[in-house]
Amino acid sequence: MHRDAGVCLKVRRWVPPLLWAGVILFATSLPGSAVPHQLSPYDKVVHFTVYALFGVLLSRDFSGITGRWRAAIFALLIAAAFGAADEWHQSFIPGRSSEVADWQADSVGAASGAFVFAFVRRRRATRTANTT
Repeated sequence: MHRDAGVCLKVRRWVPPLLWAGVILFATSLPGSAVPHQLSPYDKVVHFTVYALFGVLLSRDFSGITGRWRAAIFALLIAAAFGAADEWHQSFIPGRSSEVADWQADSVGAASGAFVFAFVRRRRATRTANTT
């Protein structure tokens, strides 16, 4: 059975966001006693940053399928849904809680990452078009 090299490349592109989702799930599955207390003042910044990277990774992969702005919207929707499911999941972990404010930080981070990626991609395309 022959495998198309293009299909392998497309599948490989999805590995980073899937691995990052796994890292998020692993980190949020740790009991509250395993989370360093030094992170407490920076909780929302951590949520924002983790999901901004997730938004970039998802947006990058969706942009291979559709336009960059639509890709950013898809990335935001998926990351926000993932964040909501993860917050719900945390309510079952000892010493952890589910907070709407955490989900909001996740969603704003994902939106920031996805739309910054789309904007940078647009600027690169414009710059490349102007140099040719």
